[in-house]
Amino acid sequence: MKNLFLSAILIFTFHFSQAQVKLNHIAVYVEDLTESKSFYSNIIGLKEIEEPFKDGLHVWYKLGNSQLHLIEGEWEEPTINKNNHLCFSIEDMGSFIENLKAENVPFENWPGESGKITNRVDGVKQIYFQDPNGYWVEVNNDY
Repeated sequence: MKNLFLSAILIFTFHFSQAQVKLNHIAVYVEDLTESKSFYSNIIGLKEIEEPFKDGLHVWYKLGNSQLHLIEGEWEEPTINKNNHLCFSIEDMGSFIENLKAENVPFENWPGESGKITNRVDGVKQIYFQDPNGYWVEVNNDY
């Protein structure tokens, strides 16, 4: 009986804590806020939202029920690896790629072949490119 009661408490605690957790925001440290703002607004197509600091060092974007925060500061070169990336899903991969080409933003597939698209085994198409700070961005059509 004691073990059954303890198990019930653990299950309730686990389910309760999972229901209380949500992603609030992702913060990305940037070297040049103006350049990064242009990239995330014009290339990715994110919509800027009001940020409370109003110090010229922050730009916030709405991402579904979460947010992306760009923060400018004294620059230190980050360790960059394609495995660590932001991913955005879009409806129209063709139009998105045409926009990248028009803006001269090179893209590649997962293995690193320039101008190629990865076709995942589940049918999702993916491309990868880097933002002005060198961070990797994935865009896919898993909308």
